[in-house]
Amino acid sequence: MKITITRQFQQFLKEIGLPLGDLLERAEIPNLLWKEELKLTTDQYYRLLKTFDEIITDRQLLQFSQIDNLQTFMPPFFAALCSANGMDAIKRMQKYKGLVGPVKIKLTETQQVLSVHYEFADSQRALPRFAIINEQLLLISILRKGTGKRVIPREIAAPFNYGDLLTQYIENKIQNGNENRIEFYKSDLALPFLTQNNSMLQYLEPEMQRRIKESEDRSNRGIVRQLLLKAIPSGQYNINEIAHQMGQSVRSLQRNLKKEATTYNREVKDIQLNLAKKYLSDKRLTMVDIAYLVGYDDPSSFLRAFKRWTGMTTSEYRKVNC
Repeated sequence: MKITITRQFQQFLKEIGLPLGDLLERAEIPNLLWKEELKLTTDQYYRLLKTFDEIITDRQLLQFSQIDNLQTFMPPFFAALCSANGMDAIKRMQKYKGLVGPVKIKLTETQQVLSVHYEFADSQRALPRFAIINEQLLLISILRKGTGKRVIPREIAAPFNYGDLLTQYIENKIQNGNENRIEFYKSDLALPFLTQNNSMLQYLEPEMQRRIKESEDRSNRGIVRQLLLKAIPSGQYNINEIAHQMGQSVRSLQRNLKKEATTYNREVKDIQLNLAKKYLSDKRLTMVDIAYLVGYDDPSSFLRAFKRWTGMTTSEYRKVNC
């Protein structure tokens, strides 16, 4: 799999005392950071996790696990912040976790509690302490950032010692056990995210927020386009959701758009194309990032769609226009 390593992220690791070049050397992985993209096998990725585990301190681990400290773009994490609430955020992370590493998320629900379990893609290998605790702390950080509240896990369990610093951050006792687990009350996960639909735009499209607010186009088409600009990066842009936000039924919205010589699907594709062109101008973003931001789960499907829309591949478009 490919992992994008921006210079900003490398600098962040260096600042907290974890130079990535040294980590790669210790993990016996070729240092190709000049490409800003590493292509790692599953075995190499696991060795890198183990290397982190061998040298990282709890203070560094806490810094590494804060969403505000991530100086590189990681689509699943930032898209999670765009979710309506914690439950939606966790399920989006579960769906897209594979984009940033061979780690899987398994969820177990009861009437009142959601339990989150992490495991390596190769289930025969146990995730090291660094990987599990990093995932747990990052999830807590996202929930606290999204809600603006001190969300505290109902329970955390793992076969590791967490230490005083990490326990103090978690604000709950750690249960020793063979299986890693972090649990939250569903009532906490239902708290609305203050960052809903805004996080992606905050990081990538600040001027779009201004355009949305300043827009004077109050036609049905204009309102749909304004809503889609916010909704597509969050992945929540089906016609039912947009019609609900407009206070219309789906049939009414379709009729009103037809009167304005357009359709909902046409507007979605037009906004997706406009966003794709804008994102392609940012060379830091990979095709996985861009596909995710324009509403495609599968990068290959996005690449085919872009060729269909423009008659050009994304590489050809970047070469000519960027």
